[in-house]
Amino acid sequence: MKTVLAFGDSLTWGKDPATQGRHAPEDRWPNVLQAGLEGVEVISEGLRGRTTAFDQPTASCDMNGTRALPALLHSHAPLDLVIVMLGLNDVYWGYSRPDITAGLVRIVEIIRHHPYRLPDTQVPKVLLVAQPPMVPQSPDPKIAGPLLANSRQLPLAVQYAAQETGVRHVDMSKVAHGSALDGVHLDAANTRAMGQALIKPVKELLEL
Repeated sequence: MKTVLAFGDSLTWGKDPATQGRHAPEDRWPNVLQAGLEGVEVISEGLRGRTTAFDQPTASCDMNGTRALPALLHSHAPLDLVIVMLGLNDVYWGYSRPDITAGLVRIVEIIRHHPYRLPDTQVPKVLLVAQPPMVPQSPDPKIAGPLLANSRQLPLAVQYAAQETGVRHVDMSKVAHGSALDGVHLDAANTRAMGQALIKPVKELLEL
């Protein structure tokens, strides 16, 4: 049995833009991915509001991905693969392409250098995933201008981080798009599409 950790934010948690609640389990992309893989466990670790490496002092809990990650790596080890799908919340809090790239690079460094302390130390592979960019909202024009433009730089931020660290990356803007209901989150069909699009690269990375 191979084990994959899906490390992300509300898109991994499965936030439904229509209800502002959570999608049904069968519609969340980590579960769709697992359904397409034989002999693989996909652990979903999605925290609403999580950033790559940046603090949100007024948030209800610690949203900094670099601080949460070591405990998760230790808790779920041994891992064969970590899928990192983060960046949109960095944009929301005013961070741009170079900041997001730096945050993702730091996450890869943590995964590679964590002291797993197992008899046969196994450093998991990493897959960086660029989330679909924000879209203009129908009820609220808040997502526009620099916010919208920076979100469209997410594929480039992920590409640069992947090149710097030598890991594989996937651009979800080519297979899914956000909902105009809130400008950020995905309907059930689009979150399922993300899970389906990840089946092939995950199989290749796990050599299935």
